[in-house]
Amino acid sequence: MKIPNHLRWPGKVLRIETDDTDFTPIETIPEEYRNLVIPAASVFYTHDYDFDMLCQSIRLGPFSLWTHEVFAMENITLLPVTTKPIIALHFMAGSDVMAEITDNGPYKLSGKEVNLFKLDAAFHEAPMKRGDTLFSFHINVLPHVFSRLSTKHPELAQLTQKELTKGSGPLHDRPYKINKVCFEIIQQICGCRYIEMLADKFLYRNCLDLFINFANQDKLSHLPSPKFDPEIMDAVPHAVKFLKENVGEEFNSAKMAYIMDVNARELKAAFEATCFISAEQFHLQCKMYQAFKLIVNTKAEPNIIANAIGMKDTDEFIKKFEAYFDCSYIAVRNAQ
Repeated sequence: MKIPNHLRWPGKVLRIETDDTDFTPIETIPEEYRNLVIPAASVFYTHDYDFDMLCQSIRLGPFSLWTHEVFAMENITLLPVTTKPIIALHFMAGSDVMAEITDNGPYKLSGKEVNLFKLDAAFHEAPMKRGDTLFSFHINVLPHVFSRLSTKHPELAQLTQKELTKGSGPLHDRPYKINKVCFEIIQQICGCRYIEMLADKFLYRNCLDLFINFANQDKLSHLPSPKFDPEIMDAVPHAVKFLKENVGEEFNSAKMAYIMDVNARELKAAFEATCFISAEQFHLQCKMYQAFKLIVNTKAEPNIIANAIGMKDTDEFIKKFEAYFDCSYIAVRNAQ
């Protein structure tokens, strides 16, 4: 593939999916960017008078996780490139970017929005103006692998049954908003300090949870958005925070609604309609993430960890943990 030669502004290659191995040694990355580095990631840092770019990549079974931080000091044209056809679940933060996607023309990538793209092997284009910043986060999977994922994860059937039309472009009609639960998962990924097997298992589950959440949203996208009173909508982010901070308790929707001072039935409906996961399922997600951290960071016995996340039956806890992360409890404990 050749870099386009019609560019109005200097072109800067942005890796979307490549097999490059010219990784940047961590000690050569400017100190102000080192806190952004995920220990399990391979890192690519590029700098010139026009821009700074920090790209990170982690291979996770069928998934390939990439993050991009770009700081434009002058007008530039990003050249996102993939060297193989992929399906990409793409989350956007920072400045809006008008991407020029091969075969489909301009497509606006806005902050706090998520899209599912099919991308052929090609260079695409995304102009950035002087002073713009970009944080782009995406999970890639090869098309033939993507089509098989629902065999193991039926929750993804909504996505894997989509027709992969010729050319590059989105696989849905409009961008979706990144909801509070997905922001929580992305923070888990960006803050992950694990390496090797621990990183593989924890980050793989994070990626799967993001794909499942997107599939749930896509399943309902053809329906009218339900309307809720402002006080109910205001309560949803507080409910997310409450569930995250109270993993040591059993799920109790009535208690949560009482604390939020709203109707329990309406809060349940608003949570599911805006976070695309039930409050109870999200509470379990928080419990499993916390259990993983406790197993890795402490020498506590399984019954102590089960109690710490509000589960009384130790055997049931281990069964749920192993199903959630698709690995044995002992393997995680011994990898400390």
